[in-house]
Formats: sequence, structure tokens, C-alpha cells
Amino acid sequence: MQSFADRMNVQLTTSPDKKEAILHSTLHLIHQFGFHGTPMSRIAEEAQVAIGSIYHYFSSKDELIIELFKYTKRNTYQAMLEQDNEVLPYKTRFFNIWSNLVLYYIKFPAVMSFLDQFYSSPFAKIVLTSDTFCLQDEVARFLEIGIREKEIKDLDINILSSAFVGTVIATAKRHSYGHFIFDKARLNDMAGIIWDGIRRE
Repeated sequence: MQSFADRMNVQLTTSPDKKEAILHSTLHLIHQFGFHGTPMSRIAEEAQVAIGSIYHYFSSKDELIIELFKYTKRNTYQAMLEQDNEVLPYKTRFFNIWSNLVLYYIKFPAVMSFLDQFYSSPFAKIVLTSDTFCLQDEVARFLEIGIREKEIKDLDINILSSAFVGTVIATAKRHSYGHFIFDKARLNDMAGIIWDGIRRE
């Protein structure tokens, strides 16, 4: 059975759907050239569609970027929770979810790059609230379970989420830039460091 990441990889390269092709092309171009270096004309060329087709789905570039944010965030959530099972011990779930996110960002650096740019842009203030910033809506829900079950420290959820997501991104970047290769064992060691920092004594 294909993993979610493998299915996403196929979608990124062979999707026949015009709207999805536009989203994927925008993601690829923003990764390379940033928001300002990605005009609609370039997106149309990359997606191999008429520029009018883009405006059929999106009224403006701003709307396209916001829709791409929702699309990438949704896919990231699915990857994060792949093969998660609530019957597993919380610690096992923590290690799996943390590692899933790292591996997803390593496999799809364009997604990590886009989200990083989005959160640093004015778009974030338009779309996000204090309850949905970054991945904290999904991550926070998982961490809140750990607090309720007395598995992790009862700290402010923003602190816990920042520790979780921040280390995911730092680890994925270090691997992607070739500074250090994180195999399964090393990822497990890294997740253990995060776990030891927040687990309840």
C-alpha cells in the first residue's frame, strides 16, 4: 500500500486536474522564487494552462496563495497523522507523529518553504488566529491529550507547540541542507530529546 507521501509525490508530478496543477505549480515556483517572484503569468506557464484558467478558479493571486496554504496544511496534517492509532501508548504516538512531520518536510521541501514564507507574510494575519497559528491547531490538540493524560508537562500549549513544531522544522532543514543525515535511528534519538524535555516526571 502506498504511503501518503508517495501518493502526494505522484500528485505533484502527474495530476490531471487543472486546479491541482495550478496549486502544485504555484508551490514549486514560490519555493524557487518567493511570493513576489511568482507572477500569475509564470504560474500559468508552469502549469501549462491559459492564464484565464487560473482566474476561473481563483479571483486573484492572494486568493490562490491562501487556497494553497489551506491545501498544503491539509496534506501536512494527513501526513502527520498517517498510521496514528489512539490505542497506542502516548509516547509511541508522540515519536511517530514527530517523525512523520520531519520525514514529510524532508520529502517535500517546497511545502516546508512555502509554509515558512506564509507564516512570515501579511497573509498569516488575514487567515490565522491565535488558535490556528502554524500547525498548532492539530499539534496542540495532540499535545493537550498528553496533558490530560498526564503524559507531558502542563505548560502553556503555545510553548509546547513551539517546541514540537520548531524542532521538526530545524531537523528537516538540517537534513535537507546536507548538514546531517537523519536516518530512522537518529530521528528516534532526536524525538527522544524532545520527549525528555516535555514529559511529565
